[in-house]
Amino acid sequence: MTITTTITQTVQLSAALKRKVLTELRTWEELHTQQKILELAMEKAKACAHKIFTDAGCEQALEDGISIEGFKAKLVKSKGGRLDKGVLITLGVTSEMLDEATVEFDKKPFVRITAPGEKEEDT
Repeated sequence: MTITTTITQTVQLSAALKRKVLTELRTWEELHTQQKILELAMEKAKACAHKIFTDAGCEQALEDGISIEGFKAKLVKSKGGRLDKGVLITLGVTSEMLDEATVEFDKKPFVRITAPGEKEEDT
């Protein structure tokens, strides 16, 4: 059984320090918004390029990879996979065996920033 708790700690910041932190957080928010806009625009451009090849009946060329004036594009098709623990258990692997084979490691620490009104993302 796992129990999760949340602890809230109040820290007093000087007005100057609060101003500095808020400046950085607002800068982050603006850059984050610009990043989302750019990512959407880039995805749209890729989709349009793909549609051009598809409409022209040249999708195979895109699958093989193309080069135009230094730009390169290739349609990448891939498959993903994941280990299904439920299937392993039906095959006779015990949950204790799964626990023993699970390796835990520390990930690189990072600062998570969530803009006002946004949902906190788990990463």
